[in-house]
Amino acid sequence: MTPGDDPNPVPAKVLDALGRLARGQRAHRQAVSTRNNLTPLQLELLTTLANAPPPEPLTGALARELAVTQPTVTDSLRALEGKGLIERNSDPVDRRRATITLTAVGSALTDQIATADRTMLDAVASLHPHRQEQILVALLDLISAYVDAGVIDTARTCTTCHHHRLGTDGTHHCTLLAIDLPAAELRVNCPEHTPPLHR
Repeated sequence: MTPGDDPNPVPAKVLDALGRLARGQRAHRQAVSTRNNLTPLQLELLTTLANAPPPEPLTGALARELAVTQPTVTDSLRALEGKGLIERNSDPVDRRRATITLTAVGSALTDQIATADRTMLDAVASLHPHRQEQILVALLDLISAYVDAGVIDTARTCTTCHHHRLGTDGTHHCTLLAIDLPAAELRVNCPEHTPPLHR
């Protein structure tokens, strides 16, 4: 086969590569879940609460964040609460609302999970720092494109934020903080994220 005969265009190869990475990460997380007597969704809920909770960590917000139904999240949160890994804190104004937080035991477990993830982090860290930044920017651009296409519903990245500005020279600027953002400082989960007024 000559270079020009490849039947798979680049977008198809990108999707295949992303799929392969997702399968590898999913298999790794499944093993970590099993070792800790958790389901993959329970593990994802714990790591989300530890590392990048929604501004209001409510059941509905967590469901949107993880792209699953609210009843499914409710069942998983109930199981985590039964294991003493999370707690619900009732809103003093509206008793029907409850924020979800990790307990001390839950925080300790997420530290163990983070240690188990070192294998994947070390693999990324083995790449040249400039290459890591290029990949980060490319992935954030792809997340933005997925949001526009309706593939991803909730994303709190810099490139999907109302306050993000991209300069003609490729530089990134945050109007909320009034600072330029080097590629390495672009956020995947920003607590100050504001969706664009129109997308």
